[in-house]
Amino acid sequence: MSDITSDTEIHSSISIHKIGFYIALYGVAITLLWIGVFKFHPDEAHAIRGIISSSPLISWLYGFLDIHQASILIGSVEIVAGILLALYPISSKASLAGGIIASIIFLTTITFLLSAPGVLHTSSSGNTLPFPSLFGGFLFKDIVLLGAALCVVADSAIQIIEKNSADFEFHL
Repeated sequence: MSDITSDTEIHSSISIHKIGFYIALYGVAITLLWIGVFKFHPDEAHAIRGIISSSPLISWLYGFLDIHQASILIGSVEIVAGILLALYPISSKASLAGGIIASIIFLTTITFLLSAPGVLHTSSSGNTLPFPSLFGGFLFKDIVLLGAALCVVADSAIQIIEKNSADFEFHL
């Protein structure tokens, strides 16, 4: 068996990487669009009230916005991030901005694991157990979404740098 990797194996690996990247990219974009639209519904605004009010990072929103307005603001940011991410094939700058916004969103929601009530499972005897509740598990998935968003940030930045480098070389 040869130590040299065949062109077919390299091409297959690159194709799998691209497929995985686009699944992650559009998985994050669709998730942000979907949850962003939900934030416009009064039921969702009330559902996130406890999470928002217990967060040291964003509880200040309730100081000048009511529950529904804060939810709409959060949803709008999520929708903008999702749209910017979806523009990846046509604009590296847009997807870079979307990736940064998405990363901030997911970093914020990951902090809810530390600040929100009900993250850990409570047994029938009332004891808190050291594994996530259904709600905690729901928040935990944001770690994966953060990773995907950071991949988009990195890839978009590389594309911008390569384009700027090529433009610079062309003008010399």
